[in-house]
Amino acid sequence: MEKELLDQINHSEDRLWSYDRDLICTVVNRNMSEDFKTAFGYALKPGDYILENVPEPLSSMWVERYELALQGEKVEFEDQFDIRGIPTYVKVVLIPIIEEERVIGAACTSRDITERRLAELKVIQNEAYLIAQIENTSDAIWSVDRNYNLLTINTAMTVGYEQAIGVRLSVGDNIVESTPEGQGVKKMWKGWYDRALRGEHFKELQTFDYGGETAYVELSFNPIRIASEVAGVACFGKSITELKSSELALKKSLESKDRFFSIVAHDLRGPVGNIRELIKILSAKGMKLSASQEQELIKHLRSASENVYELLDNLLSWAMSQQKMVAVDQKEMVVLEVAEDSIKNYRPSAESKMIATQIDIAPDLMVTADQRSLQSTISNLYNNAIKFTDELGTIKITAVRQEGEILFQIKDTGVGMSPETMEGLFDESNISSLPGTKKELGTGLGLLLCQEFVKLNKGRIWVKSIEGKGSSFFFTIPD
Repeated sequence: MEKELLDQINHSEDRLWSYDRDLICTVVNRNMSEDFKTAFGYALKPGDYILENVPEPLSSMWVERYELALQGEKVEFEDQFDIRGIPTYVKVVLIPIIEEERVIGAACTSRDITERRLAELKVIQNEAYLIAQIENTSDAIWSVDRNYNLLTINTAMTVGYEQAIGVRLSVGDNIVESTPEGQGVKKMWKGWYDRALRGEHFKELQTFDYGGETAYVELSFNPIRIASEVAGVACFGKSITELKSSELALKKSLESKDRFFSIVAHDLRGPVGNIRELIKILSAKGMKLSASQEQELIKHLRSASENVYELLDNLLSWAMSQQKMVAVDQKEMVVLEVAEDSIKNYRPSAESKMIATQIDIAPDLMVTADQRSLQSTISNLYNNAIKFTDELGTIKITAVRQEGEILFQIKDTGVGMSPETMEGLFDESNISSLPGTKKELGTGLGLLLCQEFVKLNKGRIWVKSIEGKGSSFFFTIPD
């Protein structure tokens, strides 16, 4: 009987042994004896001290374990060995041997769990790699099971969801229940998850409000399949705000340009048509004109050609500014001289309407700026003031140094503007052509140019106006 029992334990793949209360080995199978010899240079056999040849601190550690079993306690633990020829990972069980209600020893089992443990470590390692990957991205990543409970969620999703929805999510939370009810949002999101749970791969574009700023996020929903069943949904959220903003800006720009060019074409047609008709009259055979009539026609011809030239000059400047082709050449200048040079070509227009022009600028005031863009800004604002000021009106140009910048003001006693008109004055999408007080032509391009050129000089531009009382245009140049 004893021989049969020994044969059975020797055929076991586990390591089996037992000891008495004096820690003397009573039974040991072949696998345990061989591993003991491999580890400690001694083949353990019955009658030997159970920790024969075992060095410190390993010996003391195992004494504590063996003593626990002798106190009647079942002991279970996993251990690791770094010894060639024996299992790397083992699970050890020490079971007290009780006889007549007294512990007389313990039976021990050591099972090789290396393959299982390495597989577990591989899973843990893979999970660590996966977590590192999903955390090392600015994209939102999360997944849900069939009941909409969160299985995984990265920091980008946690932070983004809290900012957009006001709820901080954690693994295990029901993401549908956490979604707000208002405006059908919860129903919409549940519908997206349900589509993916039915096996559909799809993308959606969603907008979120982050502190008053609109963010565009491309959402991707992908079924998680286990065998042939959909077990959940893997979701990805990628911010395309920059791309979408560029797309919207381009669309707005194209719409503005289309509208602008239609206005330009309309406003060019008038003076060019006038030039054509005047030339026809002057060149018509048999047409007898007095000297005064010829001078009047020439005067109109010159006025029409000047309008065309002004329009085309502004158009060229605007086109160059849009393509960032305007070179900045900053230099120090006398502000009074710049102002006088800027308006000299338009003074005859002001004088023809008997508009008084006043310049109140200290002769020693200096400014560092790009001369061409600064002169263009002043001349456009002055010309604009002439158009919308009635006869016998006044235009005043001032410039003063204050708070680290030069403040320019072009003030008129003209027709003024409504708040609605002022609101869209520097908006490319709101380009409009308004006739002056004597039906002077305009495209609205001049003010847009002023805005571009002031930005070029790192300044600001704004307007104050009262309808029926006049307008004041202000802009600054850093000192």
